Amino acid sequence: MDLQQKLRIMSRLANFERDGEFNFESCIYEASTPKGKVPILKLMQTTMCDKNCIYCAFRRDREGVPRLFLQPEEIARGFMELYNRGRVKGLFLSSGIFGSAEFTMEKLIDTAKILRDKYGFKGYIHLKLMPGASTQSVEEAVKVANRVSINLETSKEERLKNIAKGKSILKDMLPKIELVDRLIRGQRGKSQITQMMVGVGDEKDEEIIKAVDFLNKRYRMSRVYFSAFFPIKNTPLEDKPPENPIREHRLYQVDFLIREYGFSYEDFKPILMNGNLPLDKDPKELWFLAHPELFPVELNTADYELLIRVPGIGKETAKEIIRRRKVKRLTQPEDLNGIRNLKKILKYTTLNGKHFNLP
Repeated sequence: MDLQQKLRIMSRLANFERDGEFNFESCIYEASTPKGKVPILKLMQTTMCDKNCIYCAFRRDREGVPRLFLQPEEIARGFMELYNRGRVKGLFLSSGIFGSAEFTMEKLIDTAKILRDKYGFKGYIHLKLMPGASTQSVEEAVKVANRVSINLETSKEERLKNIAKGKSILKDMLPKIELVDRLIRGQRGKSQITQMMVGVGDEKDEEIIKAVDFLNKRYRMSRVYFSAFFPIKNTPLEDKPPENPIREHRLYQVDFLIREYGFSYEDFKPILMNGNLPLDKDPKELWFLAHPELFPVELNTADYELLIRVPGIGKETAKEIIRRRKVKRLTQPEDLNGIRNLKKILKYTTLNGKHFNLP
């Protein structure tokens, strides 16, 4: 099997850890960034794995999985061919754990080092940290990568033991996250993320939100990714129904509100129903509706911190409202022409004491 065939298979298989829109034809997925979509080559070093996680497409006992291994030089050469043709801007490299976590981590790091040292690649590299890898390997990964990540998979230690024996949040994963946070603190261009499965067990949104709040505030996560469970043939969970993707979307909204808008776990507790987020409305709107004492909010006097909690008002919109009211008092909807989500905003606010409803 030649290199291009291997790259094609590995890249497509890596979609099982998806966190973006995947393009099967080009073996590239479009990663969402603040600057728009960026083409990233997403690969696995190997699809061989000694672990037997019950939800995973690459679990040890699953039959029918192409078991391939790409040498560091193969990946580096194949990536640079695509990069030089302008097809990709960066690399995301993950792997099954084969032989040992340390051996696997060594191969991931070697791949990144070849790209940096031999080919002079200065762009984006994201390396997945292997559960069980050493402190030294984590330090080396942080040196050569722009972003590193280790998947927590779930929010509680006892649940992880049920779905991924041999892994530990408390003894292995959290200490690695804490180490990475110390290593990247103050370094520009360095970040870490994690990922959690949604619906693989009986977890409630309440415990996921609590974990997300902790991770963001304690370790300054750039982002927490969520992956709604979907059944994979020839795994112990192949007959389990897939999780509603809207639930995943609501958790992404919560993560964003915690990271960017100062929300906390305590803010979401009143809107939970039997421990879960309602699916029919976004969490920000539900939070606002749970606080009738706050609205209607007067747009001429509300401070920035309150404005950004109003449904429909983001950071830039709040700044624009404040800028306009410094020029003149806001009295009519026309004073807010050009403001996004104006109909939604006016539903919860007043202008000079008057409530407006746009048709």
